[in-house]
Amino acid sequence: MSEKLEELLNKLKLFTDRQDAEARLHWSRNSYFLVVMSILILAFSQKPVENIPQLVIFQMLITFLGIILSIIWLLIQYRSSQYMLYYKREVQKLVKETNAPDIYPEKLGGIEIRKLAYALPITFLVIWLALLFLVAMNLFG
Repeated sequence: MSEKLEELLNKLKLFTDRQDAEARLHWSRNSYFLVVMSILILAFSQKPVENIPQLVIFQMLITFLGIILSIIWLLIQYRSSQYMLYYKREVQKLVKETNAPDIYPEKLGGIEIRKLAYALPITFLVIWLALLFLVAMNLFG
């Protein structure tokens, strides 16, 4: 095997390993955010105080925290998705150069899971905005 081909195959392995590692991190982060969001929704539903104005303030704080974390989650999803896309493109280039089997085919059909995963933080962002609206209605209505 020529040195050039061996070097390209090493790069192919490197990019494949990096893409796989980023995909695992991507889904681990999703799991952590889902747990945190579940805890926040549970906290929102609790009544640690009986005084209505204090309860509304508590719910507002939880809601703002949920909104901020949803936005952070969405930004992390985006960055992770960009890394995975970069690694996949590099692998696809190297596959063509080395005549290796196509690991990440360009056209599989359907929607990519990394894109579908955006639904998670967006859904929670919508939930938190709806809860903020309801809390504001209790406060001002």
